[in-house]
Amino acid sequence: MKVTRTLRADVPPELTPICQAMGDLRGDIWRRYGALGNVGRSALDIRKDIIERNLYGRLSVDGTIRNETTKDVVNDILTYKAAAKLKVRQAIAAHTTDQVERKRLYTALKNDRWLDDPFLHRQMRKHFRHGVSHTANQFIVRSDKQSSSVVDGRLVITIRIAKQVGGDIRLITTSNGKHVNLTGCNLRICVKDGFTEIHSATEKATGRPHGEQALGIDKGYTEAFTDSDGEAHGVTFGAVLTDYSDAAAQTGRSRNQLHALEKKHRTAGRIAKADRICRCNLGRKKIDARRARAKKRLRTIAYQSAHSIVDKAALVVSEDLTSPIASKVQWKRYNRRMSGWAKGALADAIDSVCEQRGAKHLLVNSSYTSQMDSSTGLLQGKRVGDKFYRITGDVLQADHNAALNVLARLADPEITRFTPYRDVKRLLLARSPAPLSVKRLEWGDPSRPPSADKSIEQVCSR
Repeated sequence: MKVTRTLRADVPPELTPICQAMGDLRGDIWRRYGALGNVGRSALDIRKDIIERNLYGRLSVDGTIRNETTKDVVNDILTYKAAAKLKVRQAIAAHTTDQVERKRLYTALKNDRWLDDPFLHRQMRKHFRHGVSHTANQFIVRSDKQSSSVVDGRLVITIRIAKQVGGDIRLITTSNGKHVNLTGCNLRICVKDGFTEIHSATEKATGRPHGEQALGIDKGYTEAFTDSDGEAHGVTFGAVLTDYSDAAAQTGRSRNQLHALEKKHRTAGRIAKADRICRCNLGRKKIDARRARAKKRLRTIAYQSAHSIVDKAALVVSEDLTSPIASKVQWKRYNRRMSGWAKGALADAIDSVCEQRGAKHLLVNSSYTSQMDSSTGLLQGKRVGDKFYRITGDVLQADHNAALNVLARLADPEITRFTPYRDVKRLLLARSPAPLSVKRLEWGDPSRPPSADKSIEQVCSR
């Protein structure tokens, strides 16, 4: 399993012009090839076109750095296009049930002939918008153009640069070099916040053995995960996320007042005072640092929770939450907190830990898993906050109930991962007794919207 390791070093002045030149290169390649310019072309074709037209030969940068950075940008563009095509494939599946027509559309999409079909062209315009790059702080160093050694207890990385464009660059890192092996590694050099970050890929050793169970898990807001055994993992996840969201909101309100004050002084001609407000009160260093701290804390909680799950499980079943969840009743606090919900960090953590430790991770359709009764598998009962009220009057823990439904859905032959939620609803209602469907007992009472004073976990039902 490949992972990225990061070293920190000083910032020699020679790095700045290289980063600026590679920033111009990145922006121009995205402008030329970020949309229709790459249709029908492979990465090799685009690089050949760049070389034949000698687009960047006049840049005063070492040729290997220029070529490797070009390769990196082209791969980013084609990865972006591949992600757009995945969305279009889902749109094709929803567009028609005719297998012959689906195959024709899939083939045209795969072979980059989507300009010839109105439906495919429309979908690609929607999902494959012209990309833009504003990155001007990094470049790639090829593996044979770097070397490392330990000098006075510090790891020193030497980047070999052609003499006509400046000569070698030495980066003195904060590491002592122990357990660091950069032989044969390409390096990504990033300059930010007054430091140089040196990124390298390394093979991570296999983790400790996984468990033996098959577990369904429900991703939550209050806690990171709840498994089908009823155990909660990462119980501080929601508290960290809520504290960060509320603090960021308060800071934003205060900054809006300062923005208005700065505008008032500038309009009145008090330019010096307005400039001091901008310089001393409207910076982003503390805001960015707080966001970075929150992300690191959430990531740590997510990975610790994922490891505790895989300690028990050989097979982990979770919901596919890649598509946004529509909600009929939303309010300002709900939107703010849910916009920061780190469900991507949870998905990445469980994927990464399962891969590292050899466990299997499967995704299932997430529609109505929180609104079904796990005892019957039917749309009966009602979820209110962290409680699920069965039609019999019994009360279940809502996340545990959802995790059991997620595990059961793996064996459901009628509901696949990509079944539209309307079809899932129709199938579940068809399985329910007729009187329940008529009385709509499975949906509860939608007449009164929930209060904005409720905590966020009380409305995170799907």
